[in-house]
Amino acid sequence: MSLSRDSEFRIQLALDSAWADSTQRKYRGTIQNFLNFCDIENVPLQDRCPASEHLLCAFAASCMGSLAGSTVQSHISALKAWHAYRNAPWKGSIRLKLVLNGVSNNAPESSLSPPRPPVTRAMIVVLASHLNPAYPLDACCLAAASAAFWGQLRLGEILSPWESSFPSSHISRRIHLSAPFNNNGSRKLFLPFTKVKKNKGEEVILCRQRDSSDPIVALEKHLALNEISPDLPLFCYLLPAGLRCLTRRKLLARCNEIWSTAGFKTVSGHSFRIGGTTEMLLSGVPPDVVK
Repeated sequence: MSLSRDSEFRIQLALDSAWADSTQRKYRGTIQNFLNFCDIENVPLQDRCPASEHLLCAFAASCMGSLAGSTVQSHISALKAWHAYRNAPWKGSIRLKLVLNGVSNNAPESSLSPPRPPVTRAMIVVLASHLNPAYPLDACCLAAASAAFWGQLRLGEILSPWESSFPSSHISRRIHLSAPFNNNGSRKLFLPFTKVKKNKGEEVILCRQRDSSDPIVALEKHLALNEISPDLPLFCYLLPAGLRCLTRRKLLARCNEIWSTAGFKTVSGHSFRIGGTTEMLLSGVPPDVVK
C-alpha cells in the first residue's frame, strides 16, 4: 500500500514517541549487544531482522549463567519492540519461551537482586529532624520525599531528569498542586504523566499527618522558601544563580546521606512508593483505596 508522505511522516513520528526516553536508551543498548553477537556469529545482515527463532534462542542462551532470567527476558522484549518498529515479523514462539525458562533456571545467585528496602515513616521523620528547613535544597528534599512517600509516587512523575531544564508535559509543576480543600489542609496533586495512564495523568491526594513526616507542612515550608512560578516544576529550589530542578539523583543522594548515618540501608527511588503503600495498608487503609 502506498501512502502520502505526510501519512508516512506521522507514522514515523508516532513510532519515535512510542517509548519513554529511558526505555529507548535501554533498548538501544540491547539492540547493539544483539548486533555485536551477530557479528561474532557471522550472521548475515539480512538475517538479523527479522531474526529467526533459532537466532533469538542463541542470543538468549548466550546469557545463560551470567544474567538473571528477568534481565534476559527484558532483552528479548527490546528485540521484539525493535522488530515492531521496523515492521518486521516476530518469529519468537514456544521454543524461545523454553530457552528463556532454561536461562532463568540457570541464573547465578549473584544476578538476583535482594528485595528493595522500603522507605518507612520513621525514615521520613529522621529526614525532617536532620534537613535544614532554612536551606532551599533541604526544604525541597523533605517536601519531595514526604509527598512521594504519602502519595505513593514514582520519582519520575514529580522530578525532572535534569537540573537546568524539565519535561513540562511529564512532571508535576507548581500549578498542579491545589490549594487546601478541607479543614486538615489536604491538597490534590495532579500528575500529568504516569507509567500506567501515560498522558491521561492522575490525581493524588496528600493528607496531613500527625508527626513530622507530614507532607502538608513540608510543602508549605518549601513553597514559602523557594518562590516557584506556576509553570515551573513543583520541586525546584533556589540557588544564588537561580532556581534549579530537584533531580532523582540529588534527592536520593541527600536522603541516603542522612539515612546511612542514622543506620538505615541505602534505598532506591521506588522505595518511596513501596514504603508508602506498606504504611497505608498497615494503618488499616482498605486495599481498594491504596493504589
